Amino acid sequence: MNKLRVKFTKHGPIKFVGHLDVMRYFQKAIRRAEIDIKYSEGFSPHQLLSFAQPLSVGVTSDGEYLDMTVNSMISVTDVMDRLNAVMNEGIKIIAVEELDETSVKAMTDVYAARYIAKFRETSKPDFDWISEFEKYLSKDTLPATKKTKSGFKEIDMKPMIFDYKIDTEKQEVMLLLSMSSATTLKPALLFEGFFKSLDREFSVSMLSLHRIDIYKLVEKDNEKYIEPFIVTDNSERFYLNG
Repeated sequence: MNKLRVKFTKHGPIKFVGHLDVMRYFQKAIRRAEIDIKYSEGFSPHQLLSFAQPLSVGVTSDGEYLDMTVNSMISVTDVMDRLNAVMNEGIKIIAVEELDETSVKAMTDVYAARYIAKFRETSKPDFDWISEFEKYLSKDTLPATKKTKSGFKEIDMKPMIFDYKIDTEKQEVMLLLSMSSATTLKPALLFEGFFKSLDREFSVSMLSLHRIDIYKLVEKDNEKYIEPFIVTDNSERFYLNG
């Protein structure tokens, strides 16, 4: 058996397809591609697939991941080619990597995500939001009310923002945000807090969001950094301890 990690993109109209339907889409695609996928045992066998993190409806992405176990394969390149041959427009497999047996599931390893956020053409604020947003992010604390399974919780978003870069010319911001089982910050909540600080109305439909990649935490040789699940360049690393 081989454990594989698959990286794929999600663009175009398929961004409006929800996570459960994307799961079912991949199950059918794997069958059409004749991948020798491993099934669970028991009364109702199912493909052994595990997605890193659901993507919100309406958000595009260059870095989504799923883990799969196959009984046999020719090569990771063959698996990628077979899958791409049956993919519909909007989803493309851009990398497949073989994992060792000790690797944990992608959903367990998620630590952060990088996004590009900007406002839709029809929803651009009537004020200099770039300048105001930079002032907002420089505050010592960024309080917000987060909805959880057990109710509402008061949080400070500041420690959940690992990095940000503001592009004044493009009128967009790149955000590296916490996305672990312990603490997750979604861009929409950050912008909601920003607008609330200015006593202005906000709707998530105003935003155009794109997820660049999903990151895992690595602690090695007294260094602590995060990097994409499938690394193509060490420059993609972000060091948490400077």
